Amino acid sequence: MKYALKRTYRAEASGGKLYSFLNAMHKNGIFCQKERCRGNKLCFLIAAKHWETASELARTYGVTLQSEEKRSLFRTLYRYRFRFGIPIGILLAGALFFYCSNIVMRIEVIGSTSDSETRQILTILEEQGVARGSWIPEIDFSKCEHQLRAAVDELAWVGMRHTGNRLVVEVMARTPTPEMLETRVPCNLVAAQDAQITAVSIYCGQLMRLVGDPVRKGELLVSGVITDETGHTGVRHAMGSITGIYTQEQVFTCAAEDEIRTPTGQTKTQKYLDLFAWHIPLCTRDVSFSDSIKTTEHHWFSLFGAELPVGIYQEHFQAYETIVKTYTATEMQQNLKEQEQRYADNFLDQVEVLDKKITVLEKEDGIDWVVSYTLEGEIAVQQELFLHDSPVPFQPAETTETTE
Repeated sequence: MKYALKRTYRAEASGGKLYSFLNAMHKNGIFCQKERCRGNKLCFLIAAKHWETASELARTYGVTLQSEEKRSLFRTLYRYRFRFGIPIGILLAGALFFYCSNIVMRIEVIGSTSDSETRQILTILEEQGVARGSWIPEIDFSKCEHQLRAAVDELAWVGMRHTGNRLVVEVMARTPTPEMLETRVPCNLVAAQDAQITAVSIYCGQLMRLVGDPVRKGELLVSGVITDETGHTGVRHAMGSITGIYTQEQVFTCAAEDEIRTPTGQTKTQKYLDLFAWHIPLCTRDVSFSDSIKTTEHHWFSLFGAELPVGIYQEHFQAYETIVKTYTATEMQQNLKEQEQRYADNFLDQVEVLDKKITVLEKEDGIDWVVSYTLEGEIAVQQELFLHDSPVPFQPAETTETTE
């Protein structure tokens, strides 16, 4: 149904001096719309403000005038003028539209190379107060861009913008710096610990110790300072592999009593209606535990395949309790054995374990294992040569004049 903006009447004139009536209306400035004749009847549309004048002219010329008010927007609004819920609803809808257009409903990171980098970017933005539900006019985009570039070294460029309530973070990864052609700085190879050399393999440098020699930690093994046959001295990047046998001691401890945090099996779930970044509880029961771990998840509603900013937000709580566990001697031995095995798997996988001696120390509050390893592996580490920033100027040797 179409609505006219102004009040109009759909009129039908018949009988009397019909054409004189029509000419009289035109002379009085009354212009009709959609005039058409149907037999001896004249149909037309006339504005409401001219209706009284047209009625008087109709009586003057003996014309029968029938009318019906056409629907108009003004008339419709006037009819519902005392229904205050309508304007209030319109105002609330407008306010809701304005609010939803100025808060962050979704953050998209474009150009990120990995999920971990995306999570890092979102974490930095959250530290700056930018998250889902943030008020967009209060966001300092320049400051956020600067913080992202300063915190993430891999980013060469960051740009932030928003389209409606969607915040877009565009990033560009930094082009990796090509490796320098000359990366071998002058250095020596020194011993990383006290050991006895078992094998050497030198690629560059001058060997200072032989197979079978004992060395102390920090002692020079391969020198990067080389003198050739002509007496010229130069520096090199010493390279090589030197293996040796050495000992290492590690202490493992297991207490007789230990506090253990274990799940009780009790779980509770709190559901919220996530309405435009507002969390409205859907139940009022108590879901708190004295000790618990909380996990969250979202289930967004969709319409015609498009995700809406409205959904269900759930918080899952799993209860934990702390108990004091007392270990038996057998359990403590098993615990220490597992500790030692994890240490060997993580830290001794690159060396060969030649021997292992375990010394058991029993105490009132537990047991200690002092494990002494005999290992064979790489013992050489690089130590840079510190040269003068500027060369020492040449000074000629002093000469003594002799007279015959």
